[in-house]
Amino acid sequence: MADKAPIASAPKRARVSRKEAKRLTRERLLAAASSMLLSEGEEAITAIAVARAAGVANATFYEHFANRDDLLRTLADGLFANLSQELRGPRREALEAPTSEERLRRQFRVPLEVLVANPRLYRLALRARHQPASALGESSLRLTGSTRRDLVQELLDRGYPASTAAERRRLEMIADVNIAAVEALALGHLSGRYPDIEEIVDVLILVTRGTRLVRELAGQTSGAPRATAEDV
Repeated sequence: MADKAPIASAPKRARVSRKEAKRLTRERLLAAASSMLLSEGEEAITAIAVARAAGVANATFYEHFANRDDLLRTLADGLFANLSQELRGPRREALEAPTSEERLRRQFRVPLEVLVANPRLYRLALRARHQPASALGESSLRLTGSTRRDLVQELLDRGYPASTAAERRRLEMIADVNIAAVEALALGHLSGRYPDIEEIVDVLILVTRGTRLVRELAGQTSGAPRATAEDV
């Protein structure tokens, strides 16, 4: 009689440390809350609902978050930080090649594509911005402020003047015009009013050409000290 083949033993599961288990549980809670927030809105978020969706006990929720607002603030900071990071790359690339028309186009195209790819998050950020007292509103306003500072710093790096209070104020206005134009045209694209993203990019480049006159005028009176975004 042939020898029986040895029965393979089931692989042992790697033991998860208490710290790692806690991290994984927190991630499950955030993932559940993120899905609910983007699909059902802020009103759907409660400690009990999130705990149930994550498959954990209600008491476990409070081991990770002090309350609902703490969860929303943490969640929004993460979502909006990721969005902000995606928008920074093309601006850096455009600065590295200031005469490249394609990099300039990409600087406008990528934000549009990012916003269009995340319509629920985008609309959430816009809506929350007008509710500054809410946990989401705080995070949305920080995102807008961070984007404004990034754009102002880019203008400084491109040689725009900022030696006086009026010049610094003008740079903030240019940054706000840029943000408002991109947001308005992205909404137009999402609604189907402006279906061609490349056409939107053409218009954004056309709009920003007017602001470049500020830099050209500054070149005639060079020698003013450089500023940083923190000064603006």
